[in-house]
Amino acid sequence: MTKVSSYQRATIRPRPHGCLWQRAWSFVMVVLYCGISFGIDDVKGTVLCPPEEAVEISAGTLNDDGSIEHDGVLYALGQHFYNGSTVLGCVCLVRQCVRICCPELPEYLPGTSCKMGALNVNFSTPLDDGTEGFRMVNLLEDSKYHFLYTKPKCVLLTLYEDEYVLRADGQLAYGPSLFPYRQFCLQEFDTSALAGYCETVDALAPHRWYSIGIIVSLPFLVATFVVYALLPEMQNIPGKSLMCYVAALTVGYLLVALMRFNVYGYQTGWCIGTGYVVYCALLASFFWLNVMAFDIFWTFGGSRGRTSERRKFLYYSLYAWGFPLALVGWAVLVDHTDFLHHSMRPQFGYPRCFFRGDMLIGFVYMYLPMALLVGANVVFFAVTAFRIYRMEQATASALSGDSRRHTKYAKDSYRFSLYLRLFIIMGVTWTVEFITWLIGETTVLIYLVDICNCMTGILIFILFVWKQKVKDLLLKRFGRQPAAPYRDPNTNSTITATRTTDVKLNADHDVPLTGMTHVN
Repeated sequence: MTKVSSYQRATIRPRPHGCLWQRAWSFVMVVLYCGISFGIDDVKGTVLCPPEEAVEISAGTLNDDGSIEHDGVLYALGQHFYNGSTVLGCVCLVRQCVRICCPELPEYLPGTSCKMGALNVNFSTPLDDGTEGFRMVNLLEDSKYHFLYTKPKCVLLTLYEDEYVLRADGQLAYGPSLFPYRQFCLQEFDTSALAGYCETVDALAPHRWYSIGIIVSLPFLVATFVVYALLPEMQNIPGKSLMCYVAALTVGYLLVALMRFNVYGYQTGWCIGTGYVVYCALLASFFWLNVMAFDIFWTFGGSRGRTSERRKFLYYSLYAWGFPLALVGWAVLVDHTDFLHHSMRPQFGYPRCFFRGDMLIGFVYMYLPMALLVGANVVFFAVTAFRIYRMEQATASALSGDSRRHTKYAKDSYRFSLYLRLFIIMGVTWTVEFITWLIGETTVLIYLVDICNCMTGILIFILFVWKQKVKDLLLKRFGRQPAAPYRDPNTNSTITATRTTDVKLNADHDVPLTGMTHVN
């Protein structure tokens, strides 16, 4: 006891004592408490609270009952403990603690804090009639709260100010779910506060399945791109357009999966940059699908333009890459300037890596461009189908008498059917995605999206790569066997799938250059 008493005299200022029996009672309480503290905490190494919830109160005032007062806070027995030569108080056992998520403090650092102007939350208090009353409260002005500048060690989901309520007992209420202070944190957001709550295991499962569904498609998308890159015969306008489409889809899918697996730190540069890249890649995939729909529409339009293949593909590239980059540039501009009101800013990386989840923001920045492009594709395919029908009705006898023109027409028709099937595949995928965004993520819809994402890469690979013609070209490319004449299952003529044959046909007949080098 001598060691304990000398330590207390040196570091804690005792109050003046009263009468003799009070001194004796206080002495007994101090002896019992010190024995418990040193016998349990120092010997067994047990602490009463985590380090971030412990406040040093060595300079506090020791009361007669063994409690310690420090900075206006009274720590009773069982609310403070000794750690070697330091007295620590469990502040969350005395005051209501609230965790604060600081973007500039990714990890807990003792003695640090983040600057806040206000922390306004929707606060609920019980009324006399048994109901709850709600009002906006600035927690920074309420002395009963103690702020812990560290986020919970879990995956956080974000709630806006109108989606949660802070109860009088310090718990966060989100619908019927209640979260104690160790399972949520608040962060200043304009004039209110965002709340991040710990995602449960069940809530994590749909995100993991969504990521797995995307990852399943990736090897098939990469294989499609590699095959077309290896075969010069496939590198015409349709082939290059498909390569660009698959490349954009691959990048978008890969980064979306990484974001779903939460590999990026909250509001880090990598997180924000990845969000912009995903946005650009997904938009580019829509624009390249639109290019393919327009190209087949142009092929059956009967145009006699003299634009070279290289220049035409350059125009396509400027359109399909340029517009997504322009939209990303616009998003960066409005995110980092006051050009638009904050309610119309996508705010990439805040509170998630992608743009924030408001219905209006999602519609303006993603689903509106998607709807316009899909609508244009529907028009292109419908007009093309009508033109094919008219050509079949009007020129069936003429085409049957000219095998070369018939071959070219059959190839273009086959390419139209491939693009139409691709459009239907992606149309189903993004329709389900749109419905999920519109009505909210449910387990059934999440699994349906997973199935669509799993099948996307596989079906693209089957449509454009898993064909005998492509296998023959690959064998020729690696010198296994010479290219054999290929009989297109959609025609009655035998053709050799090489670019030189098509160019030769173009020299013999006055037909549009567009589509003459298509081998799909």
